[in-house]
Amino acid sequence: TWLGSIIAPKELFYLIAADQNALDQVIRKTAKIGYEGQIKGAFVADKPMPGITPVFDMNEFIANPEHFTIVDIRNEAEVKEGKIFDSAVAIPLPELRERVAEIPRDKPIVVYCAGGYRSAAGASIIEQQIKEVPVMDMSEGITRFAAKH
Repeated sequence: TWLGSIIAPKELFYLIAADQNALDQVIRKTAKIGYEGQIKGAFVADKPMPGITPVFDMNEFIANPEHFTIVDIRNEAEVKEGKIFDSAVAIPLPELRERVAEIPRDKPIVVYCAGGYRSAAGASIIEQQIKEVPVMDMSEGITRFAAKH
């Protein structure tokens, strides 16, 4: 759903999925918007890949949220409905590439959205530009906090 708004026409990208069925599905969806020729590589990664995918530690985050820069990539209307984390830097996913410089680089970065779907794309975009600190995707872990919101 978000691929066309975050990947420019003719820009190459990778697809990573948890299993072969999910990978096949995302490749089909990519083809529906005409981006299949831009896939540089596609593979299954059924577990975190150390050195490539930083692992988000929910227990560490809950114990010490102040040790992280929290980035909220929900759209403006979602953020206006209420913040999930008061200290979060709010940058909507479609604006993220252009606004990554607004994200502090003094602590590990945790990215979240409303349900965990967009945050993987957001973390990937930030990781391309910020190398000084780990960038982690909170993924579906956000539902633990959003339910209280």
